Amino acid sequence: MKQSHRFLTFLSTTYKGVGLGAMVLVATVSLGQGFHLGLTLSPNTGFAVPRDFSHESVSSSMHFGYGFIFDAKFTETYAIGTGINVFHTGGVIAYFASNQANQPSAIDRVELTQRLQYVELPLTFKMRTKEIGYTTYWGQFGLGLGLNVRAEGAERRTTVALLNDSTQLWEPALNAAVLPESPTDISLVEQTRLFRPALIVGLGLERRFTGTTALALGIRYNVGIRNQYEDLNVVQGTEADGVLYKTDDGTMDLEPQAVGMSGKSGQLELLVGLMF
Repeated sequence: MKQSHRFLTFLSTTYKGVGLGAMVLVATVSLGQGFHLGLTLSPNTGFAVPRDFSHESVSSSMHFGYGFIFDAKFTETYAIGTGINVFHTGGVIAYFASNQANQPSAIDRVELTQRLQYVELPLTFKMRTKEIGYTTYWGQFGLGLGLNVRAEGAERRTTVALLNDSTQLWEPALNAAVLPESPTDISLVEQTRLFRPALIVGLGLERRFTGTTALALGIRYNVGIRNQYEDLNVVQGTEADGVLYKTDDGTMDLEPQAVGMSGKSGQLELLVGLMF
C-alpha cells in the first residue's frame, strides 16, 4: 500500500518539479547563451552517517546510478544545472534492538545491509572555465530532492544481553549465537522517509572531441541533510560500542534506553558521460 502511495507521490512531485524547473530554465536560456545536454553513468560508494549513537557505520558498499544532465548557461562560464539522477545507495550499519520475536528479555546486535534507490531532481550552480586546449574544467554546488522508490535490506542478529529472571539484571550473553546464521531479507519502506533533501558538491572536466560533443569526467559528493529514518526504534548505544541503560523511576531497575534511529546516507560518485 505504501509503495503505491509512493509511486503516486513520485508522479505528482515529478510533474510539479519538472514544470517549475522548465519555467526557470526557459527563462535562463532565453536570457543566456544556450544549454548543454548530457547522459551519465555514476558508480558510487554509499555510506551511512550516524547520529547520537543510535547506530554505527560498519562499512560502505558499491552501487550504481545513471542520469540526464541539463545545463542552462546564462554566461559563457556560469550555468544552472539540473536533470534527473537515478541511483542506488546504502551502507552497512549496526545497532542494538530488543528481540521481540524470540526472546522479549534479550537485546540483539543487528547488522543491517541497506539497499536504497532514489530518483533525484538536482538544482546546482555550475562554474566553468573557458576552453583550454579542448578541455573545460567545472565545479558545482547545490541541492537535490530525492524520492525513495526502493527500500530493502538484509539483517543479521546476534544476541548480546539477556535479562536474568532471578535478579532482574541485564547480563552479557556469553554464548551468543547469530540468529539466524544467514542474513534475512526485510523491507525498510516503513522505516525510510519518502523524501531525501541532499547537498551536492562536484568537480570535473569535459574533453571536446568533435563539434559540441565532449567526454565528461567528474567526482560528486551527495549527502542527505536530514534524518532519513522514520519509526525505527532501537536501543541507545554508547561511544564504547555498548548498550546504554537507564534506571526505571518506578522499579529502580536498569532498563535499555530506547531511542529513534537518527542518521543520514551519502555517496561519493564517479561521473562518466557524454555532453552534447
